[in-house]
Amino acid sequence: MKTLVRLILLTLVLMTMAGCGGHDPIWRMKAQLTLLQLQDENASDAYPDDYTSISKTFLFGELLLTEEDEAELADEQFKLAYQKGVLLKQELRQYKERLKEEARLKLIEEQAVREEEERARLEAERKREHELLEAQKALQRNKDGEAAAGEGANHVTQLTTYTVKRGETLPQIAARPELYNDAALWPLIYRANRDQIRDPYQLWPGQVLKVPRNFSRDEALEARRQAHRRGQ
Repeated sequence: MKTLVRLILLTLVLMTMAGCGGHDPIWRMKAQLTLLQLQDENASDAYPDDYTSISKTFLFGELLLTEEDEAELADEQFKLAYQKGVLLKQELRQYKERLKEEARLKLIEEQAVREEEERARLEAERKREHELLEAQKALQRNKDGEAAAGEGANHVTQLTTYTVKRGETLPQIAARPELYNDAALWPLIYRANRDQIRDPYQLWPGQVLKVPRNFSRDEALEARRQAHRRGQ
């Protein structure tokens, strides 16, 4: 396409230099100027078929003028090329405006996505801070009971098994009063049930879990450290 454009421009230059026997149709210069303007605006890339049609119309006028000496017929072709060029310029202007508007909307959309991602990040941080604060409160509440937990964790009913309910996680189960009453001790249950638990936050309803009761103080402390590393 670009090769055709260069050939057309070269032809125009040569024909202009050759002259037209002293008779230059009135629409010729307007059509030629319109073609040059369309080329500067890259109309051949956006609308190659329309641009080629205008160029061919102009060249036909040149042939009528230089080869056939038909100035009036040539002028009609130049006028037609000019009119088609004006329409293409309008279409090209609208096309560029659409591209500009699309680019503007894309920037707005990208900005909205970035803002949503930032909002989600901040929300996750606030949730994390809240969970850590709750974990610290739980540690404080159970500080006085660590000695008893180290000797066997004798809680309310001393259950040794527990059946998982829908939506429960190990931290939630460990926090139940009839078990450990401490969400941070969930690693004790996790280690005792590794054969059926892959993710402490994804349990299946109906799973029967073993609940260790005879564990040492060091095991309880290690469980709390592991829970805090995992975010409880």
